[in-house]
Formats: sequence, C-alpha cells, structure tokens
Amino acid sequence: MTVTENAPSEAGAAAQPTMDITLHVWRQAPGQEGKMVTYVDEAKDISPEMSFLEMFDVINDRRVADGREPIAFDHDCREGICGSCSMMIN
Repeated sequence: MTVTENAPSEAGAAAQPTMDITLHVWRQAPGQEGKMVTYVDEAKDISPEMSFLEMFDVINDRRVADGREPIAFDHDCREGICGSCSMMIN
C-alpha cells in the first residue's frame, strides 16, 4: 500500500486533507488462478479518519458505480469487536 497525502483544497477553510492510496489486493475467482491487482483511481481522496472497512466501502461504491465488480471482504459487526473482519494488512 502506498499513501500520498493531499493538502486541503483552497475552496473552504473547513476542508480536511485527504490521501491517495495505492492498494495491492489479492483477487481470485473460484476455480481460477489468483493474482495481485493494483487499485489507484478508486482510492483517491480518502479521508485519513476512515477505517479500512470504510475505505473499502468507498472503493466498492466507486467500482459498482462504474459497473465493475467490488472487492470482496468479510465483516460482521464492523466495530472491531467480534474479530470476523478478514483482511491481512501489510
């Protein structure tokens, strides 16, 4: 993962800085060989206040809006309590 910090825009004093993130995600369809896929455009202008689950929701919303398959990930309570969120973050 690569993170680039963006300065707040000059449009408003209340604007928060954002990050451009480059993600490398393992993708594998059932019965097919897997591969690492790099995501750059979907992970632009991400708030540093977001959790990884929130960031993946934003990325998936952008992918679905463009007619592309979302990134699959498992979650249950989304509160960091139950331990079912399954991502390996390096």
